Amino acid sequence: MSATPSIAGLTNRSLFRIQLQEPYQEIILRDETTPNIRSVTFSPKGTYLAYRTDRKAEIVKCADWSVAATIDGNYKDMFFSPLDNYFLVWEMFAMTKDNPQGKPNLHVFRSSNGEKIASFVQKNQIGWEPKWSSDEKFFAMQQNNRVLIYEDVKLDRYIEYIQAEKLQSFSISPSIAPAYYFSIFTLGTSGQPSFWRVFKYPDFDASQAVVSRSSFQADKAAFHWNRRGTNVFALTQTEVDKTGGSYYGKQSLSYGDVKGTAGNMTFSKEGPIHALAWNPGSWNEWVAVYGHAPAKATLFNAKCDPLFEFGTGAWNAIYFPPEGNIVLLGGFGNIATGHISVWDLRGYKKLGECSAPDTTSLQWDPRGETFVTATTYPRLTVGNGYKIWHYSGALMHKRVCGEKENLLSISWQPGTYPKTELSKSAPKGIEDATPKATGAYRPPGARNRPSTFTLHEHEMPHRPGQTVDAAPSKQALKQKEKRSARKARKADERGDESPAPPAATRAPFVSTGDPEKDKKIKNLNKKLSDIEKLKQQKAAGKQLELNQQAKIDNEAALLQELAQLKL
Repeated sequence: MSATPSIAGLTNRSLFRIQLQEPYQEIILRDETTPNIRSVTFSPKGTYLAYRTDRKAEIVKCADWSVAATIDGNYKDMFFSPLDNYFLVWEMFAMTKDNPQGKPNLHVFRSSNGEKIASFVQKNQIGWEPKWSSDEKFFAMQQNNRVLIYEDVKLDRYIEYIQAEKLQSFSISPSIAPAYYFSIFTLGTSGQPSFWRVFKYPDFDASQAVVSRSSFQADKAAFHWNRRGTNVFALTQTEVDKTGGSYYGKQSLSYGDVKGTAGNMTFSKEGPIHALAWNPGSWNEWVAVYGHAPAKATLFNAKCDPLFEFGTGAWNAIYFPPEGNIVLLGGFGNIATGHISVWDLRGYKKLGECSAPDTTSLQWDPRGETFVTATTYPRLTVGNGYKIWHYSGALMHKRVCGEKENLLSISWQPGTYPKTELSKSAPKGIEDATPKATGAYRPPGARNRPSTFTLHEHEMPHRPGQTVDAAPSKQALKQKEKRSARKARKADERGDESPAPPAATRAPFVSTGDPEKDKKIKNLNKKLSDIEKLKQQKAAGKQLELNQQAKIDNEAALLQELAQLKL
C-alpha cells in the first residue's frame, strides 16, 4: 500500500484518483470510453475500489490499479464485507412471463476473483442490505418478519433466525467472538407499543432479551453501536409529530448495554437530535448535536454523563477521523454558511475553523490530518467541485468542475498510513476561508443605537459545572430596555443619535482683563466645542445637515480669531 492515501473522484466524464501531495494531479482510471459510471466505493480496508455502470460492476486492486473481477449486470447498489473478502451487489427484483416467480437479485462474490458464492431473492428496496459481523463470521439478512443468520460464509443454509411480528430493522454489534449481539426494532400493533431489543447469540427468545425498551411514539429506529459493541443507542422517530413541534416527526433517544442497563436519554436543550456519533477511537465517548437553533453540541461518556460542552453554533453534523483524537462539527444542508469547527478532544480546545458553503459531502483522511469537502450532483447542479482542508482550517487545494461537468462523488481510500508533518504544523492556505461574521439588518431608525433584542441565546464552551454567563432575567431585560430608551430619547432631544465620546480637552479659560474680550473668547470656545461634537457624530457615521457641515468648515476661522483675541 502507498505511503499516502488516495482520493477517488467520479465525474460524468471520468473516474480519477488524486495522490495527497503537490500538485494534486488527477490520474484518470476510466475515461469516457467507459460510459455511464453511476457510483464508486472503496472496500473498508482499502484493498479494492469498485465502480458500477448500467452494464457491469468492476473490482479494481488498489495496489496496482489492475482489474480483479468484472461482474456483468445492471446493478443498483454494491458494497464490500468488513474485511474486504466479499463483494455484494443488488439489482431490482423483476418478474417476467418467462420467470413469473422472479429470479435472485442479491448476489455475493469473492472480491479477489469475482467467484459467485451465493444468490438470494431480496424484494425490498429499503433495508435490503445484509449485515456482517465485524470478523465476517456471521452473515444476516431480513426476510419479511425474520432475520436469517448464516455462519462461516456457508450461505446455502441458515443456522439460526430471529422472528418477530412487524419486524422493521435489525443490526449486528461490532463485537467479536465469543460474544455476538443482535438488535431488532418491531413496530407496535394497535394499542401496543413498539419495541427495540438486544439479544445475545443464539438466545433469540423475547424473554431472553438482554435489553428490551418500549415506546408508543416510534415508527422507525436507527441503531448506533460503540466500537466494542458493548453499548448501543436507539434513535427512534415517528412519521408525524402530532404535537406540531417538528415537521420531521418526534424523536427520542434510549440506550442500553450488554449488561442489561437501559434508559432514556434527555438533553439539556429542547429540540431535534441533529446528529449522534460514537468516537471510533474510544468506546467510552460519544458526541451529540441537538436542540433548536443554534444547536448545542456535547461530549458524553458511555454512562451519558457530559464531559465537555462545545457551546452552541450553526451545527447539524459530526465527523470523527479514524483515530478519534479530534472531532469536526459542521453545519450543512439548510445551514447556508457551511461553518466548520475542529476540536481537540484531549485538551478540549478549538484547533481551527473554516467555512465551506454548499457542502454535500465531507470525509476525513485515514490519518486524521486533512479532510475533503465536495459539492456533488444531483444534490446541487451548480458549483460542483471539491476542496482539501487541513484540520486547522487552512485550504490546501481547490478544484472547480468545468462547463457541463458534474462531480458525482469523492472519497478517501481507507487504510493505515504513517503520519506526516501535517499532523504537527499547519500549511499556508491558498486562500482565506475564515468564517465571516455577518450583521443582521437594522432599520435606519435603529442604527448607531444599542440593541436590546436577542434572537438566539448562545452558550460558550465550558466544562460541566463550570460557571458560565447566565442569561439575564426578564426583569433585568426590561430595565435594560428602559435605560436604553431613556438614553435614546435624550440623544434625540440633543440632535445626537449616539452618546458622544468625551470632547478633546481644551486649555482652561484665563481672563485677559478685558470683559469684552473675555465674553468673545467664551463664545468662541462654546462654538468650537459644538464643532467637536459634530465631528465625532460624523466619524460615527451620522449624516450631517448642510448648516452643521458649514460650522465644521468654519472651524479654522474661529481658531484664528480665538488666537488673535488671546494676544
